[in-house]
Amino acid sequence: MSAMSGRSVRRTGFAAFVALVLGLGLGSTQAWAYYAWNSDDYAVTYNSDTQVKVCDMEADTNAVEAEYWRNYASSSSHLWDTDGAGPDNCKYSGTGNAVYKMRVCEQRFAEPDSCGSWAYRP
Repeated sequence: MSAMSGRSVRRTGFAAFVALVLGLGLGSTQAWAYYAWNSDDYAVTYNSDTQVKVCDMEADTNAVEAEYWRNYASSSSHLWDTDGAGPDNCKYSGTGNAVYKMRVCEQRFAEPDSCGSWAYRP
């Protein structure tokens, strides 16, 4: 390889590296979501964590709830999928401040609700 072509390869590699770093650095908005689970039922954030979707994945007649906290809120919010019809039956919240923690609960007849662990915004 000549000295000229070697420099060209190094420049091209360096330019690709710079483009990658700048692309990662400039993309400051979150490009992923986070999930909370309870058995097969789940909740997920989207739209930069400003909205929540809760999905009942079991056809067991039990209602499913996403309980979540938004930044600057003084109390939690609740999003219910009440029909218990599953699978992949989802309800969607409106927008608001970013959700920083959430969990999924399943309402059970004549028993305490079953709740999964809290999931926190990364």
